[in-house]
Amino acid sequence: MIRPACRLLSILLLLPCSLLAQTVTTFEGIDASQVAHPETDVDPNGAVGTKQYVEWTNVYMQAFDKKTFAPVWSTPQSVTMPFVINNVTNCTNFNGGDGIIFFDHLASRWVVAAHSPAPNYYYCVAISSTDDLTSSSLAWYTYAFPLNAILGTNAQGVTYYPDWPKIAAWPDAYYVGIDLGDITAGYIDVGVVACALDRTNMLNGATASAPQCFPSSTPGVNYLAHSLEPADIDGTTAPPVGTPESFVSIQNPLNDGVTTTSNSINLWQFHVDWTTPANSTFMQSSVSVPVYTPGCYYAKAPANTFCVPQSTTGSLNDHIDSVGDRLMYRFAYRNFGTYQSYLVSHTVQVATGVRTQTGIRWYELRGNGIPTLYQSGTVNPDTSVFRFLPSIAQDQSGNAAVGYAVSSSSTHPSIRGAWWNLNGSTAPSELTFYNGSGDEENSTFWGDYSSMTVDPVDDCTFWYVNEYLGANQVGSGVTIWQTRISNFKAPTCGTATLSPSSLSFPTQSVGSTSTSQPMTLTNNQGVALNISGIAITGTNATSFTQTNNCGTSVVVGGSCTLNVSFAPQSSGPLSASVTVTDDAANSPQSISLSGTGTSAPTLTFSPSNASINYGSRGVGSTTPYSILATASGGTVNFSSIAITGANPTSFSEADNCVPSLASGSSCTITVSFVPGATGSFSAALGVTSNAFGSPQSFSLSGTGVVPVTLSASSIAFGNVVINTSKTANAITVTNNTSVPVTGINVSAGTPFSQTNTCGTTLAAGGQCKVTVTFSPTTTGTQSGSLTITDSASNSPQTVSLKGTGEPPLTLSPSNLYFGNVSVGNSSLPIVSTVTNNTKATVTFSSILVTGSNASDFSQTNTCSAGLAAGASCTISVTFAPTVIGARSAAVTLTDSAAGSPQAITLHGSGTAKH
Repeated sequence: MIRPACRLLSILLLLPCSLLAQTVTTFEGIDASQVAHPETDVDPNGAVGTKQYVEWTNVYMQAFDKKTFAPVWSTPQSVTMPFVINNVTNCTNFNGGDGIIFFDHLASRWVVAAHSPAPNYYYCVAISSTDDLTSSSLAWYTYAFPLNAILGTNAQGVTYYPDWPKIAAWPDAYYVGIDLGDITAGYIDVGVVACALDRTNMLNGATASAPQCFPSSTPGVNYLAHSLEPADIDGTTAPPVGTPESFVSIQNPLNDGVTTTSNSINLWQFHVDWTTPANSTFMQSSVSVPVYTPGCYYAKAPANTFCVPQSTTGSLNDHIDSVGDRLMYRFAYRNFGTYQSYLVSHTVQVATGVRTQTGIRWYELRGNGIPTLYQSGTVNPDTSVFRFLPSIAQDQSGNAAVGYAVSSSSTHPSIRGAWWNLNGSTAPSELTFYNGSGDEENSTFWGDYSSMTVDPVDDCTFWYVNEYLGANQVGSGVTIWQTRISNFKAPTCGTATLSPSSLSFPTQSVGSTSTSQPMTLTNNQGVALNISGIAITGTNATSFTQTNNCGTSVVVGGSCTLNVSFAPQSSGPLSASVTVTDDAANSPQSISLSGTGTSAPTLTFSPSNASINYGSRGVGSTTPYSILATASGGTVNFSSIAITGANPTSFSEADNCVPSLASGSSCTITVSFVPGATGSFSAALGVTSNAFGSPQSFSLSGTGVVPVTLSASSIAFGNVVINTSKTANAITVTNNTSVPVTGINVSAGTPFSQTNTCGTTLAAGGQCKVTVTFSPTTTGTQSGSLTITDSASNSPQTVSLKGTGEPPLTLSPSNLYFGNVSVGNSSLPIVSTVTNNTKATVTFSSILVTGSNASDFSQTNTCSAGLAAGASCTISVTFAPTVIGARSAAVTLTDSAAGSPQAITLHGSGTAKH
């Protein structure tokens, strides 16, 4: 839907009202009906990333596609999800709420943070491994920081409650501000604690250093400077190196039962030193601001900030909490290069009397050291509604946007916002994001904060989330709240850009014209760019010409092309500029032009780069590189084209240029890299002629490598039970060259087999895996080869394979010889060991002496109970011949192993009695 936001703004910016119309896009976020246990205190917040918008409500989150607004997950996920996945048991319950999800602009990662409940408090932080929550490679790095020792205790020994924690990203740390709530004193805020978390290691999933924390408190007394807001970066320009993190907090009126106004806020600066923590500092100062009364402030009950009316207030006396006793999330930071800007907002009283109408106060701080107040203002365009729960941010063009809730005795709680330009000092233009159609009759809490963030891709689009009701919420424990996500873009965001920043032309003969070079004019604004002039200016303007397809305007987001040529009118260095004049805020846009004119013939090369790097190439290969040389301004006579330098034999040259090249003609110089060994090689191609600037030189470099290497040259499988398989660790195949390896074929002969991820082509510098399996069907040692053929000069690559097939059961020995034993006597027992080579228990159904002379042999064994995987048992056999002569039999084992039955052969000879 379209929301007009013109009037005064159209006059100030000298733009037609039609060009300043706002398009507000809004879609449904998380609703109470979608979650298992919706809480009354919603605390909606969220952030926009590169690909998704992610919203948090206590205690669930949902991601939405930025373009289609489709939810990423079928239902909202518990925000404990990352911690449950990683089995972080201290962070699987966030019933205390007060969570934040934000997008780290500098790292392009998602961050989820909240505290766990009593009695052992933890601050739980999860960081995504990617900016895309739909990626198959998504993982979460999770951390649980113990809080109890940091929070401290009251006089009764009760640990302070970690209330209203807010987290933000800074280059050297994630910074957190936490209120210290005294549980035994009705949760009054008795102090704050600020902590720095080890962002560098956390982004890598490494072990984080212990948090560095600084407390400030007044035990037993309501702390008037509570609820710290750490500065959070918008855009992708980091603060200047060494800039400390800044926090702000309110300075509530003196709690004396009389005073209702304040004229300052607090500024805290946190410098962290991870190498020497003792050097870390946390300093508090004060910033003077225009006088304000906090929203809903009542001197006799400062903690009671419930005064926002609804349409049912007249009959039910129900009011909403304005949360007017603190500065509101976020403290938005942006580095504009020439200055640093910090924005924060809160709810203030805008009418006389006690607990009268509220509006939105905002402050901009600027400064490269300790920032100071630059400007401030109040969003209060009418006297009809209360405005409260703001969140503020700033786009790349200095447009500020603040979102907030509105309500009145005749208006259901609804969602609005406003925007204005900070540098142009324009009046705020209010936008309606979504109108509610119900009141909250069973609770006073309308969340504790909301969030306005800026799209990191276009750095212009504002995204805002807050809650509303579609019908009156009544009844004990009933929760029917809904949330709405809205986005819009200030029409003045963006600039006109001319790129590249400069054009440099090769030396050109006087009186001739070079090949043109393009530049692009892009309209990054939210309105059409009107062009009033395009001209070449400067000292040597007549030596350059331009043509373009820009016309008189460029549409929103559009671009046009300017083609510039060099036509020197004299010899020597020449310079000028292309200047575009238009109605963009940064008009005119200009880029510099340079070139050298000469009266001698010229020789230009394409490609024109004077350095040729062949990268990594296989030993024994030949890699050509062709250079097109073109003469102008007269005939070029060549003295030599040769390779010199440290390793001239590692390169070769061929050309069709010598001895001369007529003006307007071209020839080709082909320089090849021919490494004969591994290592780095360098040389130079020198072209000597009568052309201007001779001799011209091209540096040559390249690295000779073994083209394709394998992570192992052999695989030994050891003993493998026949009719089973064993798979070895994968072999890594690496293409060490700068070009793809093609025609890949991988093979391994029986009883070996292979699978691989190589396909037929392996990219430059790429790797693939080959996995070999040994599947013996016969016993004994067996050998083979894994063979990889490809286009590399060291093809084929081979890996020797060896393994031994063994039976499921090993009988050792398997033949027992008793020699001569006299009839009527008995031999000493001979033992055979039975070993289970399989990975399962073998059970025996029988172990018997069998064969023609079975009665002359007897056995006892330890095997009848079954044989576990890898275990052994014994069979003890005795020979007692009954007749003279050779006697034989067998011990036969019938069992569950493959190849059953197995047999131990028995041999002996009966002799006459002595």
